[in-house]
Amino acid sequence: MDVRGLAAAMGVAVEERAAPPPAQPGLRSEYQPDPPRIILYRNPIDELAEALRGIERLQTGSWGLDEVHAAHELFHHLERVEGVEGLSVGEAEEAAHAFVRELLGLGFDPRELSAGEG
Repeated sequence: MDVRGLAAAMGVAVEERAAPPPAQPGLRSEYQPDPPRIILYRNPIDELAEALRGIERLQTGSWGLDEVHAAHELFHHLERVEGVEGLSVGEAEEAAHAFVRELLGLGFDPRELSAGEG
């Protein structure tokens, strides 16, 4: 499974930037709908990778953190184009994490990536 290829097939660009907006310094990725794109922020993703080094339980197998974050944002694209309504922000995030876990076959809940940072 190539997450970037899947995104491209769905008409969603994947871009990388060094850092997130100053108002959101911990933001690692985001989906922007117009035009559809996923933005991966290198600095916080690289910092997370360093923080997770050696925590065996939270290793992403053959997937990198880029793919995990891109898959999460791809869910938000699907949510938008499929017209999913009625989910709270929390419910949408829970669904995105479940989508990532299933799509990539992760052996842990992706929410744990944030917990593993400190």
